[in-house]
Amino acid sequence: MSVSKPRQFQVPTGYKFLWEEGDEKNVMMSVTRLVEDFRSRNLTGEFEVKINHKGSPQILIADSRVNLSSSRARADFAKRLQDRVIDEDLFFYPWDALLEQVCALSIRAYREGEPTEEIWPAEDDTLEVEYLLKPLLYLKHPAVVFGDYGSLKSSTALAIAYVVQLPYHDNDLGLITIGESSRCLYLDYEDDPSSFRKRWSALERGFGKGAMPIFYRRMTTTLADSIEQLQRIIQDKDIKLVIIDSLGPAARGNLNDPEPAIKYHGALRQLNITSLTLAHTAKDQLTKRRTIFGSVFFTNLARSVWECKAEQETGEDEAVISLKHVKANLSRLHPPLGYRFGFTDNSITVVKADLRDTGLSGELPLSWQIKNLLRQGSLTVNEITEQLGSKADTIGRTLRRMRTKNQIIKLKDDTWGLSV
Repeated sequence: MSVSKPRQFQVPTGYKFLWEEGDEKNVMMSVTRLVEDFRSRNLTGEFEVKINHKGSPQILIADSRVNLSSSRARADFAKRLQDRVIDEDLFFYPWDALLEQVCALSIRAYREGEPTEEIWPAEDDTLEVEYLLKPLLYLKHPAVVFGDYGSLKSSTALAIAYVVQLPYHDNDLGLITIGESSRCLYLDYEDDPSSFRKRWSALERGFGKGAMPIFYRRMTTTLADSIEQLQRIIQDKDIKLVIIDSLGPAARGNLNDPEPAIKYHGALRQLNITSLTLAHTAKDQLTKRRTIFGSVFFTNLARSVWECKAEQETGEDEAVISLKHVKANLSRLHPPLGYRFGFTDNSITVVKADLRDTGLSGELPLSWQIKNLLRQGSLTVNEITEQLGSKADTIGRTLRRMRTKNQIIKLKDDTWGLSV
């Protein structure tokens, strides 16, 4: 059966269709939350079908997931639509043909993606990076902070949110804010509003720069399944930073497979704002290197990744953390950051810490560790190797590189010392 062509609109996570001519006039369909199976290439989406009949909109079906690539699924859905029609005037709507159109147009638009642009070099372009919060957050790009349980990732994220929202320009934390306040949305997969409010209040009292709200949402569905609602919140509240706590429940599935990571970062890309994801730690059995738990794509698709470690004695009301920059796509790796958290019954304070004087000094670059040792006196290669626990050839290469930069000198007794 021949039907008129609908008007097509792009909406968050999908498309909307409206027929304005012929017998099908005033039919409206939307297909959203489109997901393509990487193996079968089948595209599924959630349909909502409305009819504006006799001046009154009627919803026939809402939130029904259909395989757009399957003719059988389309036929079954058309029959369900017909079964929902009560008014005899609507009995002969060509649902098969309308669904055929919607599915074909949706598949084509989905696979075409965004239009191709012709980009020319610009004389004033530089490789300088734009930040929402330097050096932690690239502007409109995804960052990840990962670490073990108890590494204070969530407290660190709250401190970041406070600094960018105020904005706290003259902070002593080594963090550079942009000129205006950046509203934050905290997506919490692990805690509840009451506990979150207590931590946010304690942090505000610790900073002592004034109280302010933060937008908070307790999450139960994956990030990818929440895109439409989140896009509306981001637009309505003018959100500039979204913090996801934490990656596992936000992505879900077998995190060691590529698909959850690709789907998760696809969702972040749709949000199109600065994001900070908190994640847990895994250790590579071969290299013994610590990474984000799950598929390597969680690391590969993030633009900036920081490893968080904490040092805290049992029962102590202070903790020191290190933030080590382990991946940077848009800039050089930044030197490690160190912070000291102080906890009382009703406040959390954050100040900058010198990692050289802590048990986290091993997170510093090897050249920094060597210089820290040599401040106490000259040492041989073997003595440096023994104290730092590194391989002798690695120490040797680092010493030669440091001598080239005139940071150290080799003495007559075959020891190494700091340059005067």
